[in-house]
Amino acid sequence: MKSSKNQLSQRGYLPNDHTLPKPVQQPETIIKLLNSPVATDRSIAARVISQNTGNFVHPLIESLRKEKKLYSKIEICNALVAQAPLSIEPLIEELGNIGTNQHKEIPEKAFEKDGYPLPRDIAARTLVRIGPPALPALQKALNTSSAKQLSEAIDAIGHICFYSPQPDIFKNLKLSFEKNQKNTLIKWKLIRAMSAFPESRNFLNQQLNHIENQILIPEIRRSIRLTNKDPHNQNL
Repeated sequence: MKSSKNQLSQRGYLPNDHTLPKPVQQPETIIKLLNSPVATDRSIAARVISQNTGNFVHPLIESLRKEKKLYSKIEICNALVAQAPLSIEPLIEELGNIGTNQHKEIPEKAFEKDGYPLPRDIAARTLVRIGPPALPALQKALNTSSAKQLSEAIDAIGHICFYSPQPDIFKNLKLSFEKNQKNTLIKWKLIRAMSAFPESRNFLNQQLNHIENQILIPEIRRSIRLTNKDPHNQNL
């Protein structure tokens, strides 16, 4: 059933041609709107931020943590993308912290599509939209002591590199794999991320021949298949 205009408005929806208020000089005015109990007000504030200068990263992060309305959340993420590179480090700090949709265990059903699955974590999804400029900080996050942050950083790295191939990153994923031998979920995430790197084939084949945990084998085979399928990698 199609949502009514009122239902959409309650979820924070704004038409693309919605008339925004003129840029305001006082950041407090925008922040007040960002904290309004009215969902469309929050969406308006985020869209104003997206289209104007000024550092609103931390108010946006605070809003993202508590936002429940779909379209307001989308507008806040749009604003955080527009605030890059200032938003990159704060978003990395939030990896694994917002929402409950992240992988907690390896799913029983394998992902069968040839694309790279969009991260479940909203901070990771936003970093994916920022793209390659987020990679230096994301690679540093591979050394974090937080398993939940590491898990989502791997998803973001894998997705970005799958669609925008990058050199000299696979070696860091391999190091992370070696350091996290006891964490099966992290190893599964790393194997998936390696599908973005043709240089991972030898390593993945070694794992296929020697790995003891059978639950990882379908993802290893999928990653090997994808590195062979990419037309840009056929001559490697």
